[in-house]
Amino acid sequence: MNELEPAIRPLVEVLNETGLVRTFSSCEGHYKPEDQTLVDRNQAEVRFVPADGCSTAQVEHWLASVLTRFKAKHGLIPVKVTAYKLYTPIDEEVVEETFVIDVKPFNRFDPPDRKRADTDRAITQLVQLIVS
Repeated sequence: MNELEPAIRPLVEVLNETGLVRTFSSCEGHYKPEDQTLVDRNQAEVRFVPADGCSTAQVEHWLASVLTRFKAKHGLIPVKVTAYKLYTPIDEEVVEETFVIDVKPFNRFDPPDRKRADTDRAITQLVQLIVS
């Protein structure tokens, strides 16, 4: 699937425009009971790697700045915005390193429409923070 889901598109686009990262996977989050699968889909996420010519350290420093500014401005409720580095073994010798930004509603018991609205608002806030 090559199309970006509409709610996550602005974040994917602004991340790529930084010149620091190259995104390759995203999900806008799916909150309705009928959207659930074995995999938890109750969050939005974007996966990326450093752009050509950018170091992991540069991306880590920039990402830490984005996260601390987001928390200072918007807090952790109603949505937590976190990031982490995902290590995926490809074979016996190769381990892929991927960065992930995770946008997750704080209260998993909120109704689906509230989770969607909170996630969309947090994505907009992240985009505004990144471009400022």
